[in-house]
Amino acid sequence: MALTIRRRLTFGTLFLFALLLLSAGLGIFQLNRLKQDARAILEDNYETVRYVQGMQRAFQLGDAKAFEEQLVLQEANITETNEGERTAAVRRDLERWKASGSAPPVLHDDLQTIMDLNLEAIDRKNKAALNTAQEAQQWLWGIAALTLIVGLAFSLAFPRLVTGPIARLRQAVEQVAKGNYRHRVPTFRSDELGSLSHAFNNMSAELERWQNSNLALIMAEKSRVEAVLNSLQDAALGVDNEGRVLFANRKASELLGLGENELVGQAIPELILRNDLLRHVLSEGEGRPFKAVLDGKEQFFASSHSPIRSAQGELGTVHILHNITPFQERDAAKSHFLATISHELKTPLASTDIGLNLLERSSGEPLSEEQRAILTDLRKDHQRLVKIVSELLDAAQLESGRMRLNMVDHPLHDLIQRAIGAVKTQVREQGILLQLDAVPDELNVRADAEKAVWVLVNMLVNGIHHSPTGGQIHMRVEHEGEYVLVRIQDEGPGIPADMLPHLFERFARSREHAPGSTGLGSAISREIMEGMSGQLTAANRPEGGAEFVLRFRACTTTPKPV
Repeated sequence: MALTIRRRLTFGTLFLFALLLLSAGLGIFQLNRLKQDARAILEDNYETVRYVQGMQRAFQLGDAKAFEEQLVLQEANITETNEGERTAAVRRDLERWKASGSAPPVLHDDLQTIMDLNLEAIDRKNKAALNTAQEAQQWLWGIAALTLIVGLAFSLAFPRLVTGPIARLRQAVEQVAKGNYRHRVPTFRSDELGSLSHAFNNMSAELERWQNSNLALIMAEKSRVEAVLNSLQDAALGVDNEGRVLFANRKASELLGLGENELVGQAIPELILRNDLLRHVLSEGEGRPFKAVLDGKEQFFASSHSPIRSAQGELGTVHILHNITPFQERDAAKSHFLATISHELKTPLASTDIGLNLLERSSGEPLSEEQRAILTDLRKDHQRLVKIVSELLDAAQLESGRMRLNMVDHPLHDLIQRAIGAVKTQVREQGILLQLDAVPDELNVRADAEKAVWVLVNMLVNGIHHSPTGGQIHMRVEHEGEYVLVRIQDEGPGIPADMLPHLFERFARSREHAPGSTGLGSAISREIMEGMSGQLTAANRPEGGAEFVLRFRACTTTPKPV
């Protein structure tokens, strides 16, 4: 029968309990012996001593009757050897006392002999009781020592018996948690811990078998993932947190001109030293599109990246190089179409302008009020068409890169004054107050004067269109490091929240757009500012209205007059 932990506990507890019972039983037994010895002394010898003392008092008083009463009691309490003979001698002495009327002297000696005999017996029995007590004490100490030794041995050995296998099992669990499914726990015991170790070993064996059987599946999944990556039309490159390439699909290898073995597992700092395109992709991030030659053809790419996340956190970054050549080709075709349309519309618009001028300057019969109103509307429509064609042409030139910027240093004060002069009529007609804070004459910016004034005018016109009659447009200039900021603030309704992110996109117009607006002015303005190494941003003011911020590159050289 196997000794399980439960049985070991039961047997150990029962053994300790038996030792306690043995100790208690032995103590009770020895106490009974002491009780019997004490009773023997009290019931036998002590009574004899009392009787003898009574006879001695009667002897001294000369009371034979009282003497005989005590003697009768003594004769019934004979307990020691020779005590009967000494008691018979006292009886003979009493008979002589009664016959002669006087106590014989030998009577005192006989009584003393009985007294000494019982006192010796009391002393002997007392010593026997002491021996019994010492023997009981020794037995009790022995049982206590045995109980202590067994209890300590049980207390020290049993926890080790249990915790030792548990510690080995814990170590085995840690090994399995680390992926070491080959680890096993010795199973040389037949108790519950042995059964647990055996079950753990079976589990480890199953995990090892599962790992081995899934290795082929993992490799198949790896091949499938590689096939998916290689089927992408875009180049994909994965980089871990330590700066090493995790994967690269076929498009990435072709685009970078490096084989998969030359990329995967290699450190990025080493790769970018010998590959300019990779350095450009990783340094620029999600920047402007770039050109690269692939399959002997010039193609356009745009890069993007996103983190590789798992349950354990971020594992790295995947860089995607999107082939945007078809979109670039369509944009080029669109730009060409816009340029062609704009150019073709210029001739009839020029003819229309000449015709309108002739009508306005006609020396014939004066025009009626209705005819003048019609002519005024035609002039406004003509100006609107000219503006649209100009914006379309500017947009086409910006897209094609044919717009030339004459970057020269100019006094910012002169540029702002030219823009204000261009909108004076509109400001006066709508009763708007245009306030300009003082601009230092020595504050110069590097810009194309014509284009910078055009952007300023466009932003001012935008503020005029959205400001209420009698409102105010506030302009102020700030110097911020290498840049000069021109802030244009109006008191209009502000920019709708859904429109604000798309404000500078082409053909983007809000529901409150100005009549005749194409949605190109803001987009062209931003592209012109970026072309001049500046920025154009817009935001809503907390107190109401919109604010446009033009950021020009500051300069310290002596400017040319505008």
